[in-house]
Amino acid sequence: MCKIQGTKWFWMAQHRRHYSDMPRGNMIEKFGIEWIPHYEEGKYDVAILHLDQQCFEESIWERGKGSVYREINEVIGDIPKIVIMHGTPYYPEMFSNDITNDTFAKNGISSELIKKCKEAIGDNYMVVNSHIAQKQWGAGKTIIHGMDKEEWVDLPKEPRVITMINPGGLDKYYDRVLLQAVVDLLGERGIHHCHITVDVKMDTWDRYKEFIGRSLIYFNPTKESPMPRSRTEAMFSGCCIVTTPTQDADTFIKDTQNGFLVKRDPNYIADLIEGLLKDYKVAVKIGQEGKKTAHELFSGERYRNEWREYLDFVIQDYKDKHRK
Repeated sequence: MCKIQGTKWFWMAQHRRHYSDMPRGNMIEKFGIEWIPHYEEGKYDVAILHLDQQCFEESIWERGKGSVYREINEVIGDIPKIVIMHGTPYYPEMFSNDITNDTFAKNGISSELIKKCKEAIGDNYMVVNSHIAQKQWGAGKTIIHGMDKEEWVDLPKEPRVITMINPGGLDKYYDRVLLQAVVDLLGERGIHHCHITVDVKMDTWDRYKEFIGRSLIYFNPTKESPMPRSRTEAMFSGCCIVTTPTQDADTFIKDTQNGFLVKRDPNYIADLIEGLLKDYKVAVKIGQEGKKTAHELFSGERYRNEWREYLDFVIQDYKDKHRK
């Protein structure tokens, strides 16, 4: 998004997070983003804030990343605010008191979480990362991420399996039980977790891209994470994708053609992965089909165009509403 021509980006609250070459490149130097220590009224056109389902836990809302949103949201009052909601209202670990609700009992979608989200968003604009997430929240503009194909490398593949989900928290959301079951069944074959804090240390952005580019299979067990970016990165890198058919994945992954859609059956998944590791050429061919899909659907230009149009709409809509 920072590549949108003719725009200047400023980041607040730099005391909350420190950026270097990881996790996704040094954006500060690359795009000329400027840190600002405080908000100056009248200087900016639009603000982009962030939320996920964890922000609504009481302690996090008061003192963690939820407080970052709350504090900045209270300070900014002269321009429109777009809130990117990175998660879904699926959170059985925290909102278990919703168990009496038929919807929650059936699919783990918390009505309490939806209510808290709507209260937090208020009159702000909201963007979500998948069409299913938009239906679950009952609000928001869907903008599916995109990236530039030139940034990713498709190298000769080594017979390994990789994944990249957060190393802790939201176990049911990411379905770590399924992931661990598949890992156990694969045994020595294993799954490399290429996260900066787990078993493959990615000390530079280039190392991360090269490791993905040389990996044959990417496995994502997610149950509710909307459009994992790492999965799209793997598609651009020519990896053979094995993923669950959730959060729009079944709209662009055609099973056995440009990837594999798998149900929650660890034995089937482990057997499938074992077969792909042995049948190297098939896995490479399917990975190439997945890369074509990524180029068609997840281009950076499409993504920037959607954001450019939405930013124009939001700014004008905000002006129109405040003229009245």
